[in-house]
Amino acid sequence: MSKNKSSSLALQLKRKVQLKRHPVIAKMTFQRERPDLVSLLDAMQRNSRNMPARLKAYLKQELLWDEESNSLSEEGEQVKSSGLFNVEERGLYHIWYTDNDPLLGTRPLLLQRDTAFFEPNTKGWMKGVDAARSQFSVDETLQVEMLEKVFEGRKSRQVKRGLSLFKLEPEVICAAAKSIEVELNWDIGPSQSLISLNGQLDMLVFSQNNTSDRPETLELVINDFASKLDPLMNSIADQFGGEWQGRSRVMAVNLENIKQFSSAVENFKVGSRSLKNLPTNCGVFDSVQVQHVSIKPIDQNDAEQWHQHWLTTLYRKSYQSTEKARQQQTRWLDRQALTNFELPLKDGAHLLESIVRDQEPQVFWHIAAMTDLTPAKSKKSHLPISLVNGDTLQIKTLIQQLTAGDTIEQVIYSDRYVHTSRQGRNLSALAASVCDANGLLLTLEAKDGNSPQLPSNWVRVPFKKENNNHGRYWIFIGASHIYCWECSSGLDFILESGEGFVVAGTPGFTPKDVHELPSYLQEAIQAMKPTEIA
Repeated sequence: MSKNKSSSLALQLKRKVQLKRHPVIAKMTFQRERPDLVSLLDAMQRNSRNMPARLKAYLKQELLWDEESNSLSEEGEQVKSSGLFNVEERGLYHIWYTDNDPLLGTRPLLLQRDTAFFEPNTKGWMKGVDAARSQFSVDETLQVEMLEKVFEGRKSRQVKRGLSLFKLEPEVICAAAKSIEVELNWDIGPSQSLISLNGQLDMLVFSQNNTSDRPETLELVINDFASKLDPLMNSIADQFGGEWQGRSRVMAVNLENIKQFSSAVENFKVGSRSLKNLPTNCGVFDSVQVQHVSIKPIDQNDAEQWHQHWLTTLYRKSYQSTEKARQQQTRWLDRQALTNFELPLKDGAHLLESIVRDQEPQVFWHIAAMTDLTPAKSKKSHLPISLVNGDTLQIKTLIQQLTAGDTIEQVIYSDRYVHTSRQGRNLSALAASVCDANGLLLTLEAKDGNSPQLPSNWVRVPFKKENNNHGRYWIFIGASHIYCWECSSGLDFILESGEGFVVAGTPGFTPKDVHELPSYLQEAIQAMKPTEIA
């Protein structure tokens, strides 16, 4: 089995199924393999002139040959291609049916012809139209097992064969003579659905004057009911307090209901869970084994909790280097399960701020060990800068600090999430602080299509989620130099207060060289900057 298949959704369900054996007088149509008939049809098609008249008459009688067109009929073509031929018979049969099962209904499983030489001691239960229209009739192809008498010389023996039952038309249905429970085992996933029924059934032995029972093993496999996967998963999702999304085959579930499963948040998958007495619309199953259920957060607030839980788990293990931790977080945030959620990359002081020191002291110190913060309001342009929560913020002064007081001609701001009115106001405040500099905003399309209005001399260029555009970048193209900074926070750290602004949180700015930037930013700079600026 391939790696992909072994890690795909799989359910194993088990329960008992009640069976009953009914004597039934009926007309049956089976699809039987007929290689001899296929050879005859092939020969007829190649050289019909030299075929004996009796064989031609037989094929015509069976509606397999069209004499007018001198060719195989549509039915003949089907028999030739499939190798199966419909054979009708009528008689008294003893049939084991499922007893109005929630999944299988009333379905024939094992059939036996009555070969006794005396009138059976049975009483009619349904007759005529009532029998023909009952749930005991069959008008679709079903896999069944048939006990048939096979002659070997002068001796005969009962042989069990798998057959395709095409039609069953009951004329008389007698009351059940026997009942028993058998085991149902159901393996179902996105690519297959196999049901096996196993048990010991009583079949009949016919002698001259009476009958007796003998055991016969039932080992029937049914390849059907693939459409039941979504209803089953709806029932399983209820056990997780989640919601099954059939189109994407993923379960939206609250963090609290899955974080006890090892690596569930890390891999967006519940590896295995056992359930007992699970009620479904296919019946109550005694035991259910669920494997490889893809999961995702149930809403935005829950996604933020998933993110924090993942970060805490990551840093609880051991100290992580800044580069390695950033790569791991970037890969996690880029998973398909998080596509519809807005989760900014957390690093630097912003990451440290998200950890409650008293609750997670080990995590706190692992993060603190890799966080390189300099005193607030550093005047050295090529050192990291950290702002202090609650401090008054002069955006123009901050930009002068980031650009060493250079004259700014163009600005690039890259951030996945610039969608709210507050973020729009803060971007306008940034633009006003660089006067007439033209601006470029690189961001995702807003989910609702309502992006905030841009400053008049700015343009918006949307991008798609990729593993290199998690960061928030401030890039200033000056008269003689390009100043590149990565910020640990989005624009929400700019908080209006009275007539000015204050710092919300502890955003950090880390200097970057152009060659250290993601390729999409290097391309944007190349398209904007004057050729004489290095």
